[in-house]
Amino acid sequence: MNERVIGDMGPTNWSTLTRMPVKAYHYELDTCFREGLSECQEAFGGRRDEVLHRSALMLVKPDGMATGKLKVILDFLADHDFSVVGAEMFHFNRHTGRELWRHQHTLASLDRLAVNDIVLQAGPTLMLLLRSHGSHAVPATVHLSSLKGKADISQQAADSLRSLLKRPNRLCSMIHCADEPADLVRELNLLMDPAPRHRLLGRLAEGVPSPADEELLDRVLHSGEFGGVILDRAAAARRIDELVAERAAERPDLAEPAGRIRAWLEGAERGELLPWREFASVLGSLELKLDVWDLAIVGASHIQEDEPGAIKVIGNPAPDSWLT
Repeated sequence: MNERVIGDMGPTNWSTLTRMPVKAYHYELDTCFREGLSECQEAFGGRRDEVLHRSALMLVKPDGMATGKLKVILDFLADHDFSVVGAEMFHFNRHTGRELWRHQHTLASLDRLAVNDIVLQAGPTLMLLLRSHGSHAVPATVHLSSLKGKADISQQAADSLRSLLKRPNRLCSMIHCADEPADLVRELNLLMDPAPRHRLLGRLAEGVPSPADEELLDRVLHSGEFGGVILDRAAAARRIDELVAERAAERPDLAEPAGRIRAWLEGAERGELLPWREFASVLGSLELKLDVWDLAIVGASHIQEDEPGAIKVIGNPAPDSWLT
């Protein structure tokens, strides 16, 4: 890939940021990447490529937080010579959730986008900035992405992080990792406001966490605020069905929409897909107090995830692209 000029930084050596020409093509016009790279240059100076090579970014998504997966994650990272140098809690909204995966969700069904909104907005997300202490030749982002395991549960190695997290399905994935240095640059800028972003860039530059970072990790691990949720699809469907049946008994005028919901749930138990957006609209008309994780796990388990024949604008880097 050729060097190209971004902003006022002079030529950009894309080979240190991504090995995917399609990603370079889109990111050189991406506002979050452009601003993020400028801020990295300011924070790291002549060490920019070195710092980005040794750094990685991981998100513990709301489902990972609710099910208390941080200890498993930290133990895995330590076993593979990664240390946490920065941590920040934030909440996704509809726009940040769509923008983060804008180049991948080109294949996602509209039902998948709707369910993904539920999962991402169900609680806080924890961003972890990491430093690799290993001797691997590839960037830390690339190395961590290989360790986390494949998205397809049937293809996951038993010792991959995704396998250890025991995620129930593709949509409740518990974690996200930046794939390459370019993605770290873009995602940090996209998800963090200026003050926490500049603080985290300082942590990446120094390579050690602050007391505030350590306190946040301790809070997530030990305060009792996080964890305790069990993502059990069958139990969640039963609870929703019971609430719907109770509402129909209380409100005979709602018998018709309640019956539709119960019929859809019965079909899902037989392996049929839910027409999620219609299902959610009818369910909403019953005005029930549903547990958000019951809704999330049922939706994540019973929808058509991808549009037939659709593709990602930007896929995953080829495993050997950083070895040359």
